[in-house]
Amino acid sequence: MIPANCRSRAVSPGSDAAAVTRLDPWNDAQRLPGLSPAARQRLKHLLDQPSAPRFRNRSGHHLQPDDLKALNDYVERETATGISPVATRNAWLPAFLRRSFATVPFYRDYAIGETLRCGMPALQDIPTISRADLSRDITRFVPDDLPLEAVIAYETSGTTGHPLQIPSHPRVAARYSGFHKKALRWNGVDPDTFTSDLAVVLAGFQEHCFTYASICPYLNHKGLVKLNFHPRDWRHPDDRQAYLDANRPDLISGDPVSLAALAAIPFRHQPRAVLSTSMTLLEGTAKQLQQRFGCPVIDLYSLNEVGPVGCSVAGKPGFRLLQSCLLVEILDADGLPVACGERGEVTVTGGFNDYLPLVRYRTGDFARLLADAEADGGACDEAGHWLLVDLEGRPPVRFRTRAGAWLNNVDITHALQPFALSCFALHQQADGGLRLQLAALGPAREVQARLERLLGYPVSVSTLPASSQGQKHIQYTSALAAATP
Repeated sequence: MIPANCRSRAVSPGSDAAAVTRLDPWNDAQRLPGLSPAARQRLKHLLDQPSAPRFRNRSGHHLQPDDLKALNDYVERETATGISPVATRNAWLPAFLRRSFATVPFYRDYAIGETLRCGMPALQDIPTISRADLSRDITRFVPDDLPLEAVIAYETSGTTGHPLQIPSHPRVAARYSGFHKKALRWNGVDPDTFTSDLAVVLAGFQEHCFTYASICPYLNHKGLVKLNFHPRDWRHPDDRQAYLDANRPDLISGDPVSLAALAAIPFRHQPRAVLSTSMTLLEGTAKQLQQRFGCPVIDLYSLNEVGPVGCSVAGKPGFRLLQSCLLVEILDADGLPVACGERGEVTVTGGFNDYLPLVRYRTGDFARLLADAEADGGACDEAGHWLLVDLEGRPPVRFRTRAGAWLNNVDITHALQPFALSCFALHQQADGGLRLQLAALGPAREVQARLERLLGYPVSVSTLPASSQGQKHIQYTSALAAATP
């Protein structure tokens, strides 16, 4: 449902493109081709209201009529296709691998490439890759035969020290909407019944934030706005609730930090759904947001390199897999598949981004994979929906108790589930003491007491720097030599 709208290209003064940027946004045919008179007026209204924020940037869908038709066809196919992590059940996989080894410079260097051209090897015989491989030269992962005129790039810093620019395309960016609509329907929300002129609010809460207003033709030509709810982006703090109550967005999306800040603003409107992205959403936070907004709160597991991988579904554990052409494996440290239901590194092949085909990409996230029926005692290889459970970002870290026992970081997460923590980081020092950083100190004493009872060591609590609260953190770290199993 939420498109990743395309940011503007840099332009030089005096160029034709620079002249376009001086146009009123509702007349910007470069970023927003095909605007109808009604859509122009809708966009103008979003920008011109007395309570409107200071929109600091511009963005648009950049889609032509043939792009929109291709998008509709893609969403229809995606909606009708099943999902399985069993390689032999994915009819698209052989053709995807052959194309990747034939057209992608990085994969052509594999010695196994010639074998693949003669016949498909077992998936586990193909080497794995990581973010470090992408960061060395991302251009070597772009297929040779794709047009480059409309390529866009998304900057991502990540948490591993390997910054990336992800190659993409307006068609690819628009495909996000299909997966978000699927997640909404799985949670009892029908996006076809949305009625507001403002379909989506992307919520941020940062000192500096990319903000814009746009119109999306694949959202029935309704509005999409990226808003920074930090007071510095508004003429008056009260304008934030006035703008939301006046425009009544159907869907609000943001990370837990932004959503927690939004929940403190006293607007009355209740959206149809809230999507939480980018960071761990604890159960206590989700319940608090559900009570505040009066609608389903859907947790989305998504990666910049891959897009939406899975979403929460009411009554189910973890994340239900979303993409029909994304094969998810769970691997051990040697790159071998673990037994069904065991914990390992989430590794993906395929995906919806034609400009970044991934073959056995190790995400750096760890989880267990279960068939939907497994939660009710079914078999792991049963057809149907699949769930990623006990998902944690980055390698597993153990925490030592004062009694000398070791606890997995998943146990720590389970202990913290009842608390409404939007963002946190926990570090165990060499002497066993613990340092907890929180985005806000609201339940600090209760959290501190819970951890001290669980681990037996003193816990110091401080606030995460405000400048870092909108970023994805490595939640669990340790100075103990045996902390990484």
